[in-house]
Amino acid sequence: MSTKANEEHVLTPSLRQAHMPGRRMPSTPEDVLSSLPYGTKNWKSVLAALVKLHNAKHSTKDKGVSLKTMEDRRRFYFSFFAELRRETRFKVEPRQLRGRHIEEMVKRWVERGLATATIHNYLSFLRTFAEWLGKAGMVREPAFYVGSDSPHAHRHQVATTDKSWTEKGIDIEALIEKVAQTDMWVGLQLELCHRFGLRPKEARHFRPHDAERTRGQANPADAAAHLECKTFVRFEHGTKGGRARDVPVTTDAQSQLLGRLRFLVPPGGYVGRPDKTAKQNQQRFYYVLRRHGITRKDLGIVAHGLRHQLANDHFEEHAGVPSPVRGGHVPPEVMADAGHRVARLLGHARERAASFYIGSRASVLPAKKGDDEDGNNDEGHAPCCPA
Repeated sequence: MSTKANEEHVLTPSLRQAHMPGRRMPSTPEDVLSSLPYGTKNWKSVLAALVKLHNAKHSTKDKGVSLKTMEDRRRFYFSFFAELRRETRFKVEPRQLRGRHIEEMVKRWVERGLATATIHNYLSFLRTFAEWLGKAGMVREPAFYVGSDSPHAHRHQVATTDKSWTEKGIDIEALIEKVAQTDMWVGLQLELCHRFGLRPKEARHFRPHDAERTRGQANPADAAAHLECKTFVRFEHGTKGGRARDVPVTTDAQSQLLGRLRFLVPPGGYVGRPDKTAKQNQQRFYYVLRRHGITRKDLGIVAHGLRHQLANDHFEEHAGVPSPVRGGHVPPEVMADAGHRVARLLGHARERAASFYIGSRASVLPAKKGDDEDGNNDEGHAPCCPA
């Protein structure tokens, strides 16, 4: 088949007409959008053009977004419109999105039992999409769709339950050893999560060579949060928002792990099978975890729980009392200091981010009349709508 025939083979009908002799093939997203009439059945080409035109932009700030955010958005938008067209009476194309379409989909999400955080993330994606269409304000706050009394109305970000592995009665060292017997690399990735409070992606992308920093080389804010520490290790690949952070090395177990990694990982390499792509290593990671029951359904734990583990253990070690989420009653000045340390340890610039893991004083003190009950939300990316 000729090159021209190959091109025509993958063109949608509307775009194929534009490619006929004498007609100019749309070469930009703007050309594609102008060539397709409003209400066209070729909704996928419209959506692809909108995504290509806008997806690299931040929703509110004059800057770009990460590749992960771009991919999460893209997958969600295609799944959203596919479900809207297939499962509801609305056979619209993306430019025809209206408030009633969103109301219908939110109703479906609630009936399907999606988590509050997931529904809020979906609406955030749709709010961004509406702005692309010049329809800012069309997507309302969650309470508008679910009712102000619904548990889905507000997304709470203060931990009220301890998600550490030990809270579930897990012997962390023994379970990681079992995982390592199945797959050495996955075992090392979990150990990084355990020793340094990493997100799984950060562990898989960690490059151990030349990662250690002296106090003078460390990020000043990280060094200031841990005045007693002289050695730090830098994590910068796979981090949220691409923000590097320097984590203090305070235990022999941490030092020994770093030594083993420098021996096992070739210079410039990352902690994972060197003959596999990042995507393949990610798939392997979660496959091995499922084999060992490291899921909410089986053991009631996930890899991110090791991040909660370090946060709460570090808080208790520094404060001298358990964290609020573990039932500790912490004086305000101690809470502020230890909370700041935990936030920096986990790579957050804002002290209140620590409450996602350790809770807050208000979450364990008796609630006053009229107070709302705090909830909890794990960090992570929004899953996509089921197609």
